[in-house]
Amino acid sequence: MSCNRVVYQWSKRDGLLYFATLVSFLVAFVGAAYLLATVSIYLTVIFLLLYIAVNVFQAGCCIGCPYRSRFCPAVFGIYLANLLSATVYKSRPSAPRFFRTSVNLAEVFLAATLLFPIYWLVVSNWVYLVVFLLLVGLHVVAFFPTMCPKCSYNDTCPGGQTAVKLLKRCPTPLDSDCKGD
Repeated sequence: MSCNRVVYQWSKRDGLLYFATLVSFLVAFVGAAYLLATVSIYLTVIFLLLYIAVNVFQAGCCIGCPYRSRFCPAVFGIYLANLLSATVYKSRPSAPRFFRTSVNLAEVFLAATLLFPIYWLVVSNWVYLVVFLLLVGLHVVAFFPTMCPKCSYNDTCPGGQTAVKLLKRCPTPLDSDCKGD
């Protein structure tokens, strides 16, 4: 870990801020699931299974996280992964190869989850696609600058690394001597 020397303790305010950033994603996700169900319930089941797969593979990434089995603000609401990691991988030690494989699979399934409803949203009404993309985009734009710089796992998490580089900020506000890149 480069600048992350102290585990950031999430406050109640952080939890509220996380929930506020998550609202747009939840509306997009639930809305897409509902619209998929109007076409076929099987589409919604596939959509939910893709999201569960993201959480399962993300759980492998959470093995070394200091927030495992505690509050952890996760992008796209992948909060289930944190809890799965503490149960499914309870006694598994952190291993770089397993971490990288988990990251890659989680990213593939996240992309599949976000891309899956696009065709049916366009077929239903192209405005639904625009709304979906705006809501997901709003979540990303609100989440990364508010949560990632505080997180004590952002030097390991690919999303945290990207957010910190984009923001050109220190990975954690607790390290005043770290000035970022």
